[in-house]
Amino acid sequence: MRYTEYVRIKTGSAQSVGMFGNSIYAYEILTGVTDSPEYHQISKEEFDTFEMWSQDHTTNYKKTYEILNRPVLCSGYLGRGELDTSSLRDM
Repeated sequence: MRYTEYVRIKTGSAQSVGMFGNSIYAYEILTGVTDSPEYHQISKEEFDTFEMWSQDHTTNYKKTYEILNRPVLCSGYLGRGELDTSSLRDM
């Protein structure tokens, strides 16, 4: 599965949450000078509460930091376009 198969469902400022397929929830953040997308796995609960934690800056920074420290599933960067299924966690 490629990063281009990500389906954006909810959006925020330079970030979104969505899905790969029917069961992999992901957080998308635009990174770098060229705003290349990077995807990190999130839980269904994190997906459901995205509007809440993405709007509250105190929680947002903590939650964003927590998510960004998870493995990158895939990215828009050269050579990272395929979904890394070995980094998927049971969430």
